Amino acid sequence: MKFKMIHENYNVSDLDQSIKFYNEALDLHEVRRKTTDDFIIVYLSNDVSDFELELTWLKDHPQPYNLGECEFHLAFKAEDYEAAYK
Repeated sequence: MKFKMIHENYNVSDLDQSIKFYNEALDLHEVRRKTTDDFIIVYLSNDVSDFELELTWLKDHPQPYNLGECEFHLAFKAEDYEAAYK
């Protein structure tokens, strides 16, 4: 079974500052955005890879993030989900 990494997620408390950091440090740029009343998700990528960094800002999370909260994930894509699950 082959798996393809598609994105990694980090929740952030300052979305604009985080986008600026990843742009300046790693030349990542915004490729798409999802906005709701409760959250904003921004996907960043570059021209070298189709892997994306997902930054999530949550309206109801006013305190700084602590990595112990486990508010992050690494996503993979599989051609056959049922086989991958087994």
